[in-house]
Amino acid sequence: MSSQRCPQWCARQAYCAWRRCAVTLLLAAWITTGCSEASRTSVFETASSPHSDYTLTAYVIEPWFPHGPYHIALELHDQKADTREQLLKTELAYDGVPFTKRNIGLRWTGERSAFMCLSATDRPDKGVQITLPRTGASRVVLRKGC
Repeated sequence: MSSQRCPQWCARQAYCAWRRCAVTLLLAAWITTGCSEASRTSVFETASSPHSDYTLTAYVIEPWFPHGPYHIALELHDQKADTREQLLKTELAYDGVPFTKRNIGLRWTGERSAFMCLSATDRPDKGVQITLPRTGASRVVLRKGC
């Protein structure tokens, strides 16, 4: 009698183990998707260089939990080479009022240089100086104040 129960019991355990594994994988996929940065990112401002060779894009990344930190990302798109490079990702305090151009200012200061000012309501300002050399990697300097 016990020899007949063993195959049924083993099959039942294998089915339960497979089901636990499937549920765990689905839960992990759901958490990963819900916490992904891409679903919380929105374009804030885009600025083309004077000769339209480059485009800078500022993104706002919302927190994945309430009252968490907001982040600002800056991306450079080289129009000629059709390449994109993330230059910066930094935190910006959020006081509940939507960000405006007064909080995040992005402008080109020359053919190959740009400046971004990050100004939170109750925090010190941060300035980001971007320099694009003719050869080599882009240079990004984060400074106190604008």
